[in-house]
Amino acid sequence: MKYGENFQARSVPQWAPYNVDYDALKHLIKANTTRDAGQAVAIPGQVDTALQRFENQFFNELANQHDRVDLFVKCKADEINRRLDSSEQAVRKLLDRCAKSNGKPTSHKRREKFARYDDRITRCGEDIRLLQRFVREQRVAFYKILKKYKKWTGSRSVEDQFNSEVLSNPKSFTKTDFDPLLSRYVDLLSMIRSNTPDNSEPTTPSTVSRRPSNQIPVQPPPQQYWNEYDDGSEAENEPYMISIDHNADSSFPGSKALEFVVSRALIPVDKMRQWFHPTRLPGERRPLIANGQYFGDNHSIMDTDVDADDEAYASSSDLPEGYVTHYATFPSVSDQKLSRLHENILFRSCLGCFGAALILLLIACLLIATGRRKLRVEVDAGVITGVVASLFFAIMGFGSVCILDGMLLVLLAENSGI
Repeated sequence: MKYGENFQARSVPQWAPYNVDYDALKHLIKANTTRDAGQAVAIPGQVDTALQRFENQFFNELANQHDRVDLFVKCKADEINRRLDSSEQAVRKLLDRCAKSNGKPTSHKRREKFARYDDRITRCGEDIRLLQRFVREQRVAFYKILKKYKKWTGSRSVEDQFNSEVLSNPKSFTKTDFDPLLSRYVDLLSMIRSNTPDNSEPTTPSTVSRRPSNQIPVQPPPQQYWNEYDDGSEAENEPYMISIDHNADSSFPGSKALEFVVSRALIPVDKMRQWFHPTRLPGERRPLIANGQYFGDNHSIMDTDVDADDEAYASSSDLPEGYVTHYATFPSVSDQKLSRLHENILFRSCLGCFGAALILLLIACLLIATGRRKLRVEVDAGVITGVVASLFFAIMGFGSVCILDGMLLVLLAENSGI
């Protein structure tokens, strides 16, 4: 089997997008070294310019591939280092809490924390070994592709230049030393496992008898890798409380403004409701005879004072003509005078608006009929202004008619007691 076919399997499969593009490099070599019938052949003893141009292109492509893999390896190593830092801080904090427990038995929650931290550190060790494997396979891929280039071109210049300038550089990912990460991982794992409390419990006959004879095989959970965004939280499983302030203002932002707008919008509705259902004054619901013992006295209708009756009739005859007499108290008379004044003003304004609209319409017609050609623009402007003003006054008159009709309906409702 060719190396390119099992390269991804030999490397880390989940990191396949970061591998060296071995197939693309091999295709580039094949495309530039295959001799076609129309391709010129270099003269012996002369410099092959096409080969030099391809060598420069191939070297640049190898350097770009190396830089891409180098960036991934360094980022992954830094990520593992940060994960070990986070795990070490969490483990030390947990050990300090256990030391301050004054010999009390370890709770179930803390045992779960020990197990979780142990699993997190173990995954760091697995990623370190995977990263070592990844680097080793990338180094082999570069060696294989340079060997193939030398076989197809017969030149060692690119191989020597790449090894001396790129792979031999101390900053190259091929020179990365993972021993500090491994030693730190081993120390941290031994620290947490040496301080993990014993989870063994004495078995009782009842628990032994309840154990099934045939145990069901449990499938191992799928392998997961640490994610800095999902597993990097320091919140842990600490208890928390949700407090609610009952005295806090539960209104949402802008509620006062909305309440003000709604109250303003309801004012016309309340006024219309008062028009159709007027409120009666308390004096209108009083009994006509205030004293209940009036008929028990030795008075009769004929014995009443004639002057008082004359004064009552005289007061009712003094009312202005055209007003309702059975509600003829002083406040109601003033209200009726005000309403009649409003009616007169509206009626006159209605007539004035219709008259102004008619006059403006006539003026516009005269302007059109007598307009001159030299002043055609001025005449048209005057006609447009007159028509617009006529429409405005006509609309005002129509609005006055509508208001008068509404007032008539309100008066009709009041008189009929609807």
